Amino acid sequence: MSSKYQRGNTGPKKLKWRWKDETENRSLPQSWADNGRTESPAEDEVQLYAIQCRAGLLLEWLVDTRTGKLLRGPLSEKPGIRVLYVTADGEYAVLKESEAREIDDSWKPPKQFTSVIAKHPEEADPVPDSSQDYYRRGVEDLYDSS
Repeated sequence: MSSKYQRGNTGPKKLKWRWKDETENRSLPQSWADNGRTESPAEDEVQLYAIQCRAGLLLEWLVDTRTGKLLRGPLSEKPGIRVLYVTADGEYAVLKESEAREIDDSWKPPKQFTSVIAKHPEEADPVPDSSQDYYRRGVEDLYDSS
């Protein structure tokens, strides 16, 4: 009679994409703001405007779903962008990561890039008072809002 003994982690596992920075934050290009899609907010939602982006890599890892521990990887990678969206008043922000397109040695947003998203306020993070004016100016510069 043989018993099978497994060492290590035998809990539930899942493949997950994790972000790895490759550049610093920069202002969103005007063309991304102009050409991006705009989500219309529902009655209880607010609009958030893309104002900053950063290039990076999305790395695929095998992750323990109970602990969040990285078990193996990275197994694959793809270009990605991380975009900061803020409300027009600068009070709330959301950070979103998505796959990017690599064109002529630079990374571009996905074809269906959304420059204005709609979220419930509780889905966004409050912005410290010290950053609100900066974010508000970023929205005004890119979207001509007042």
